[in-house]
Amino acid sequence: MRRARSSLCVVQARTGSTRLPGKVLQDLGGRPLLRFMLDRLADLRVDALVVATSTLDRDDAVVDIARDAGRPVVRGSETDVLDRFATALVCHPADHVVRLTADCPLADPVLVEAVLARHLDRGADYTSNVFPRTFPRGLDCEVMTADALRTAHAEAIDPAEREHVTPFLYRRPERFALANMRNDTTLGREGWTVDSPDDLAFVRKIVATMHDASGGSDAFSWREAWREVGPRDVTDPDAVVLVPAGREHSAFFLACRNDTDAVHHSRSGRPIGRAEHAHWFAAKIDDPGVRLRVAVSRGELVGTVRVDVRGGVGEVGFAVAPTFRGQGLGTAMLEALVDDVAADPQVVTLTAAVHVGNTPSMRAFARVGFVADGSDGEFRKFRRDPGRAQV
Repeated sequence: MRRARSSLCVVQARTGSTRLPGKVLQDLGGRPLLRFMLDRLADLRVDALVVATSTLDRDDAVVDIARDAGRPVVRGSETDVLDRFATALVCHPADHVVRLTADCPLADPVLVEAVLARHLDRGADYTSNVFPRTFPRGLDCEVMTADALRTAHAEAIDPAEREHVTPFLYRRPERFALANMRNDTTLGREGWTVDSPDDLAFVRKIVATMHDASGGSDAFSWREAWREVGPRDVTDPDAVVLVPAGREHSAFFLACRNDTDAVHHSRSGRPIGRAEHAHWFAAKIDDPGVRLRVAVSRGELVGTVRVDVRGGVGEVGFAVAPTFRGQGLGTAMLEALVDDVAADPQVVTLTAAVHVGNTPSMRAFARVGFVADGSDGEFRKFRRDPGRAQV
């Protein structure tokens, strides 16, 4: 019999990546990248860990690596990865499923277990550490209930939802209970995943540095690696950057919202009280279906952005802080948002409703590709397809 709250970890791997073909076979720490990752996960506390790959002949190499590491393999469609996960669940029944990808060889088993523990504690249908992304990209971990996975497998028809496995769940926070784990420092702009030759060189540098520091052990933590290697991201100091909001930004959001012009152009037409705002902010700050961002330029907070996601549609609201208006920052904030949204498949379409008297905002939306999409009383509607993430 399966024990209560059993867990299955599925590592998806293939050799057919378009940006760096055969990357899971590349050398990392003296062995294939996939084998390095499986060795790092050797002590991961789950009931089963399997590798899911395609039935294509070229992925026979993936099968050989997994079996040499003592891990079972399931095979299926190259593009319908969701079906591979459903097959893995049939072959290895469990109550909860952890999703990892082989282009994230630095996956930290301690972090994976922490995300799984958060998932169980919250009683969520889906939990990750990417909404918002505060850990370096490449430490991604997702957990879902077996029932949620089966529902996605039965109902998802969008090719992106089949290929990326989990968008059917996290695009629908109105239907599925979502949870997230945040890092104590915002490092989401750091890239530790392997998508390009430069990425591979950087990850090799991390592994070589940590092997030198630990006498060749693979059991280094991601925090130890961060302390040794430091930041990779170099941001233009003049750029407008969107950063996941924290609890410390509550007062800034309120100040932007209660500015005279913002109140005039809001749907309610009234200021928001402190208690009302505090209740709203506390409910939204850790909601994976809501993106709260602060815009930063030259080290200063210059505005706020909010995106409410329902059914893959993200409704946008933004505000430039009063002292920074008239500098084109609204357009820059929306450009940064479009880039942010295009980097993952949670949002299929962006929408906005702008007061007809708010000409600067309407111009900003138009400049970044939003098109008029009807009216709702005194509000003009806008819509934009942000495009799909590359895979």
